[in-house]
Amino acid sequence: MPDAGRFSGAGEQRERAVSEAAAVPERDSAAAPAHAEAAGERLVDGHRVDQEEFGRLVRRVSDNTHELIDAVSARVLGTTAGDAAEHTRKIAESAHDIVDLLLNLSRLAPALADQGLGTASGPQRTATGVPEERPGG
Repeated sequence: MPDAGRFSGAGEQRERAVSEAAAVPERDSAAAPAHAEAAGERLVDGHRVDQEEFGRLVRRVSDNTHELIDAVSARVLGTTAGDAAEHTRKIAESAHDIVDLLLNLSRLAPALADQGLGTASGPQRTATGVPEERPGG
């Protein structure tokens, strides 16, 4: 069982660190809702996901999330030593790995969404209103 005295105040330190680190991605946060709304409108109107736009979003989320992890871990490491510092390093490393895994998996989303949307919306119509032939169908 961990020594409770060694970790006393850690919760407060972490809370303060998270609050301070949350300011890191602030430069992108003002534009993000407008970009997300525009992408959502294109998804609904065009029944497709723009791969490049989605890639930019994933990169922005990745950059901001990694900055946040680094800022929080640096703040916590600044106030800890010994086993607690090593544990913090391992948690930060795992957090980076998990973020990378999830964001890499998310890169499959546009193709899967386009495939599902194409199936759900039925045959696409040409300008004359005739259903468009699909390859293999």
